[in-house]
Amino acid sequence: MKKNVIAFSCLFLFFVQAKGQELPFSSTKNKKAEFYFGEALKAYQAMEEVIAKRNIEKAIQYDPEFIDAKMLLAEIIRTAGDSKNASIIYDEVVQINPNFPLSYYYLAIISFQQKNYDAVIRNADTYLKLSDFYRKKEEVNKLKASALFAKTAIVNPVQFNPVNLGAQINTSENEYFPGITADDNTLIFTRLTDGNNEDFFISKKHNSNWLPAQNIGEPINTDRNEGTVSLSSDGQYIFYTACNKQGGFGSCDIYLSRLDGDSWTNPTNLGYPVNSSSWESQPSVSFDGKTVYFSSSRPGGFGKSDIWSTTYKNGKWSVPVNLGPEINTPGDEQSPFIAKDDETLYFNSDGHPGMGRVDLFVAKKSNGRWSTAQNLGYPINTELDETCIVIASNGVDAYMSREGSDSYGGLDLYRFELPEKNRPIKTGYISGTTFDAVSSKKIGAKLELIELSSGKTIVESYSNKLTGKFLLNLLGNKNYALNVSAPGYLFYSENFGLANQSATEPLNMDVALQPIASGAKVVLNNIFFDTDAFVIKKESEIELEKLIQFLTMNPQIKIEIGGHTDNTGDPVKNKILSTNRAKAVYDFLLSKQVVAQRISYKGYADQQPIADNKTNDGRQKNRRTEFKIMP
Repeated sequence: MKKNVIAFSCLFLFFVQAKGQELPFSSTKNKKAEFYFGEALKAYQAMEEVIAKRNIEKAIQYDPEFIDAKMLLAEIIRTAGDSKNASIIYDEVVQINPNFPLSYYYLAIISFQQKNYDAVIRNADTYLKLSDFYRKKEEVNKLKASALFAKTAIVNPVQFNPVNLGAQINTSENEYFPGITADDNTLIFTRLTDGNNEDFFISKKHNSNWLPAQNIGEPINTDRNEGTVSLSSDGQYIFYTACNKQGGFGSCDIYLSRLDGDSWTNPTNLGYPVNSSSWESQPSVSFDGKTVYFSSSRPGGFGKSDIWSTTYKNGKWSVPVNLGPEINTPGDEQSPFIAKDDETLYFNSDGHPGMGRVDLFVAKKSNGRWSTAQNLGYPINTELDETCIVIASNGVDAYMSREGSDSYGGLDLYRFELPEKNRPIKTGYISGTTFDAVSSKKIGAKLELIELSSGKTIVESYSNKLTGKFLLNLLGNKNYALNVSAPGYLFYSENFGLANQSATEPLNMDVALQPIASGAKVVLNNIFFDTDAFVIKKESEIELEKLIQFLTMNPQIKIEIGGHTDNTGDPVKNKILSTNRAKAVYDFLLSKQVVAQRISYKGYADQQPIADNKTNDGRQKNRRTEFKIMP
């Protein structure tokens, strides 16, 4: 019923536009033809298509050159899916009146469906020459551009070898909108169950194989539709779409839920200004969790639905920003995915030139501006609708939903290698667990990844309170400090020097946190000095501020700053150097109003090694600054 109403509305507009904006239809002088045409319109308005078609055919019998009737008959046939016979009728109209533009318009549409791209271009050019109706001119120009693109793309295919994710993930139902963690080990996706209900399912890898997907359950899944999901890099929280939810702002809103141990928290609506009375959907969160890209039909955009972004700052989400005309068009742009490099955006669009109605595109960000969107090419894109894609942190593996010859039914999830020219920059990650150094019990801890050169916190995250698991993305060409802390424990610090590396392989690092106790020590891995010098380098201030925070949160604690060297060089000079370095830290703390009675310092030279001095790596570990809890 709904389809018929829409079809009639389109035909009604078609006749209004045709008579008001295009060259006039031919009128018939045959009264019987005119009568049957009127009866056909009445029948079609009443959604009695069989009767409508019968009356149109009678009208054409009485006047074979009655263009009004032929155009209506062609439209009824075309919207019913019979493009071949519809095109025959449009060709007849061209023979009757070669200057009637609408026939070329529909012939261009049908030719595109039939992949006859030369005919598309020919009919589009003729229409553009005959018509000044600007709305259809935009559509025809886009259709012509798509035909030119498709014609070239088919003879220059990109590499594409999709592999079905298998029966553990895919079923006879439709599976789509995947979300994946940075380590490629957790997958959440949407499954259309019972033909009309969208729920989330989750699967994890075991020995490189996906385990059977399980319904993610309450409180995420409900008796309403839950759609697109964006999984954080570490899998500890999700942004997702829920529709018609009580307390929502519009038809569909964006929600957030966190993994609390082994269960998901009650979802939180992101609220105003992210959600509005319009449609907000299909979120994608950046690697640092601070920016969410999403699709919305809100006012102020370039088309029907556009891609916007919002950033979390000072405890709230910013007013969404439209990504601009390089991304958005008068059509629909949806399903954004921001890669882990934070510079490469993938999305679908029916407004940019492409192979079909909806294609997948990529754009790169440089100096805060997006490049013009590029089609991912054929056969990634086809005449069918390609609606979503996500990319692994290695920048190579991509996941998408599609109908394939090896499909288990409808849309399935597939993995493939993305063509090199469309890949994001490869990123790495650190993963591991946090645990009590004494009892080995897994604990939840706060992790901060800080860029040393700027002192900016790149990622702030928390390990799982039950498993202690954590994962942090690493971008190349930067030096990082890592700080790990938990109430009741000494903090842990580490650094990663990636300034001369564009990417890094995944790192595994388990972090043992020492309970606060007399005699417990912490190596301050992010205190830096030049060789044989004791002036603290500026990038060390990040670590020193963490130490001050620790002392502030634990006002009863007293500490000793210890300076240490390896066993090379003059022992007397090493003693002096280690003492001066410890004193430099001591003086810095005093300058920040730390009470002198709470801190002391001592140089130990090479008397307390923590590694073998026979290797470069061991000697480097022995050259350190640390603090110790005093009685």
